[in-house]
Amino acid sequence: MSRDRAAIRTADASPPMRGLTGNRGEAPRSPAGAMPDVSHLCEAEGPAIAAWPFWLYSPVGVVVLLVRSLLLASFGGIGRLLPRHWRPVPYPLLRRLLGIVVERNLSTAEIVRLTDKRIVAVNHVSVLDTLAMTGVGRPNFLSGTALRGESTFNAVLFRLVELISGARLIPAQDRRALADLFRSWRSVPEESSFYVPAEMTINNGRGLFRFHPTLIDRGVPVVPLAIRLTTSLGLVAHPFMSGGLATLSRLLMAPRLRFELTYLPALSPVEGEDGQAFADRVQRAVADHLGIPTTTHTVEAKRAYRERLRQTRRAA
Repeated sequence: MSRDRAAIRTADASPPMRGLTGNRGEAPRSPAGAMPDVSHLCEAEGPAIAAWPFWLYSPVGVVVLLVRSLLLASFGGIGRLLPRHWRPVPYPLLRRLLGIVVERNLSTAEIVRLTDKRIVAVNHVSVLDTLAMTGVGRPNFLSGTALRGESTFNAVLFRLVELISGARLIPAQDRRALADLFRSWRSVPEESSFYVPAEMTINNGRGLFRFHPTLIDRGVPVVPLAIRLTTSLGLVAHPFMSGGLATLSRLLMAPRLRFELTYLPALSPVEGEDGQAFADRVQRAVADHLGIPTTTHTVEAKRAYRERLRQTRRAA
């Protein structure tokens, strides 16, 4: 590693946030007791994008990408003609054709009971996480966040997810839709859950960005969901300096993507616990299961590190 990059990492380290994690204002700690630098959550441990087996496979992968893109377009077109409640019927077939394998620690019925009228707080490991989580019950997903908004790429991707799976995507800026969802939980008997990307950004699987309380502290129980993604041929799930479309394309090229979804026991705020302290507790539950550290690094720290890295590369 170059001295310039090491200097960037030192300068971009996020300090602990005071007064937000408990009575003593302590930051959440990693299993090893020391919080890693923000670069640890951003950059891949090995190759930046993929190992040599993936590049050797890439001519075949391009053909696979074209076929799967056609499948997505076809199923999306069919979804436009189907009522929402019929869209989940062909979705498992499409997911298999996309090479996505999903393993869950609970049965469908158990997941529906556990998550019914609850928020599901999820760590974020790839642009395809939503495809792995949908297909069980009547899930609602947060699209964008109240602090970051929604990019055009994400808006198109989430619209496609709605068409092919029947899941409902609620933009974070649509406060009325969010209020209507929580209000309906008090009167509508049908099962419903609300999945939120609690980190507000994608990590590299080596640690968690801090969970944000505005996405979790809503006065209802929260189910921590730990996601682990295993790619194939040495592909990095989310290269730090890669664009969203390029990252999605490489994932669709991969022969197989295996998602492990572990639903953990629901948590509720305790008396005297503020929103950030509760969010930290949910974050810690996910991290403990995955065996990775919690941190106080935020999406803003990630952005700042990326910008400094770009500036260093331009100056080099």
